[in-house]
Amino acid sequence: MKKVLIVDDSSYMRLFVKKVIKKGGSYVMLEASTKEEAIEIYNTEKPEIVMLDLNISEHKEGISVLTEIMSVNPEVIIIVISAVGYDDVKDECITLGAKGYLKKPFETEELLQILEKYN
Repeated sequence: MKKVLIVDDSSYMRLFVKKVIKKGGSYVMLEASTKEEAIEIYNTEKPEIVMLDLNISEHKEGISVLTEIMSVNPEVIIIVISAVGYDDVKDECITLGAKGYLKKPFETEELLQILEKYN
């Protein structure tokens, strides 16, 4: 069973993403609300998939989490889920190794399609 790490400082968004993921199959779901939690949980649990918000806490540390995790494992599947919809931000995330980018708000089917692609 694949592990999914959901990184978002909003408990509501983490819950919402978990509910969507449950529709797509059986996963072990892990949660983090800060950069430090995300890196620690990633290094300890080694999830195959990371759902990552860019605006973690007041410091907007998602890009930093993305680069740190990719430096540990360039094969990890990181899907950025963010309210930031600028093409240059999306392009930067993809260049840094993210496998997908969803702009909030998103349709549940969009997330399920991405999960299916990497299942």
